[in-house]
Amino acid sequence: MNTSVINLGIRGSTLFLRFALTFYIVSYLGLEAAGLYGLAVGAAGMAPALVGWGLNYYVSRHIVGQEPHRAIALIRRRLAITILSLTALSCLALPILLMMAGPLQHIYFLILILMWAETFALDIYMPMIGLELIIPANIMVFVRSAGWIPIVAGLGVFWPEFRSLEFIFICWIASHLVALALLPFFLRHWPVREWFHAPVQAGWARERITRYWYIYLSDISIVGGVYLDRYVVSFMLGLAPTGVYSFYWSIANALQTLIMTAVVQVAMPSMVKAFRSPDGHAWRKELRHQMMKTLGFAFVLAIPTFILTELIIRFSPPDRFPAFHMLFILLLIAAVVRSCSDLLNVAITSSGNDKSYAATNFVGLIVAVVSSLICLKLFGLIGAGISSLLTATILVMIRFVYLRRWWGRRQPGPIVHTPEAG
Repeated sequence: MNTSVINLGIRGSTLFLRFALTFYIVSYLGLEAAGLYGLAVGAAGMAPALVGWGLNYYVSRHIVGQEPHRAIALIRRRLAITILSLTALSCLALPILLMMAGPLQHIYFLILILMWAETFALDIYMPMIGLELIIPANIMVFVRSAGWIPIVAGLGVFWPEFRSLEFIFICWIASHLVALALLPFFLRHWPVREWFHAPVQAGWARERITRYWYIYLSDISIVGGVYLDRYVVSFMLGLAPTGVYSFYWSIANALQTLIMTAVVQVAMPSMVKAFRSPDGHAWRKELRHQMMKTLGFAFVLAIPTFILTELIIRFSPPDRFPAFHMLFILLLIAAVVRSCSDLLNVAITSSGNDKSYAATNFVGLIVAVVSSLICLKLFGLIGAGISSLLTATILVMIRFVYLRRWWGRRQPGPIVHTPEAG
């Protein structure tokens, strides 16, 4: 509980500043800039999955309980594959970028750098969570995701020349370097010197990519389900409606991220350990406990989030912020439902049912894309909120029914689970 409270404080501060950044962009840069910012966030968010090959899924689970020297070797192998993959992606992307014309051309290069930075950040963050270095991991998240926002917003408010997406992206990139500089301090008691001696073993990645190809498909499905809707909105409705959607999505996503940080991510090591326990019912008991925590945090945080946002919009100058109340309510409810769905996904992950984990994520992507196209066509922008809630509800039902049936099919007796060697 103490870890959850501390993490909630750290990530709450992070998300409050991201919350403020969203209001700053809409207020001082406009809805079209907010739309482009939302698309850039989507690109940076999807990059880790596109070049991740599903390896973070393996690393985050199998690093739990590992000895330091084995953990260091596993992380080094993972990052080596990331460097090669990002290099290949950049070689493919740069010719396309060079052919693009217009005043925003250099922004695309900044977005490409952000894709590198966010991919490395996630590849470091996931092992730290698995090693239960949760507080240091979230401190680094604060530094790279929010510590720079007061500087950007402060300069932009008082000096118009700093009011640009380019300046925002440059500060965001610089914050990643600062966060990376903190890593040696947080790992000062680890055998970091062994990093330089641990073998990369290219065959390690090839074997796991071949074996866990469906996890790669699953990772793409997860991020696609999160970010593809804004591209559908942009395609069907234009950049300004994308800015409106991104504005409210950012606030609802902040709520979901708080729940994810305070409960869901912290639950992963506990769920894995409970599954490995000789007590066959420990895992099911732990899942019930974590679900109650998830729902408790969700309801405690959702209501203040809605009230605070509505007060800011109501008492701001007219036409400064878009007022789409029903869209906001739908996205907030969808965030709560997705949090419960994410916890069920953690349960599937901890049990080692990799193919079922991948299958439910892929189904979620298909439902998200189809429902977005239909709902936006029928209802316009409000359809994005309807689609989000519909997708989250269908997915949580699928995962709940699967886990219920899977548990019922299991033979009684102690659970034996031997993790694959790292």
